[in-house]
Amino acid sequence: MKRVVVIFSLLLSFSLLAFGSEWEGIILAKMLQSMSTNRVVSVYTKDKELQKELKNSYIVKIVQTCQKSDFVFVRKDEADPGCKKPLIVFDYYQYLHTKDAVAVFFWQKGRPTIRFSQKRLQHFDLKVRGELSKFVSGND
Repeated sequence: MKRVVVIFSLLLSFSLLAFGSEWEGIILAKMLQSMSTNRVVSVYTKDKELQKELKNSYIVKIVQTCQKSDFVFVRKDEADPGCKKPLIVFDYYQYLHTKDAVAVFFWQKGRPTIRFSQKRLQHFDLKVRGELSKFVSGND
């Protein structure tokens, strides 16, 4: 009986992780769409999981170099110092301490959390439109 409970718990955990990553791709595409006027947004990332999540998106096109991108997704300290594109990061501390990070997306207590920096958006001549504009903060 204990084995059945353990196996069920593991299966439930893996399905929730897969569900979370599916939502992550949807949320990231929505963030990009709210900042860009392009129908398709070019994104550069070294993260293989993100590339996989966004591969089938009709909004996001994964490119192979930073120079060809509109935005860069950065997990941890993967940022290329020579790349001067707007960054979207996945850690709040990194968001606060990375000058090119225009937005952050992370999970907190099982819920997605989004924040945009008004000052950094202005630096890149970007504006958040639509329903995500309420997540723009002038304090960052």
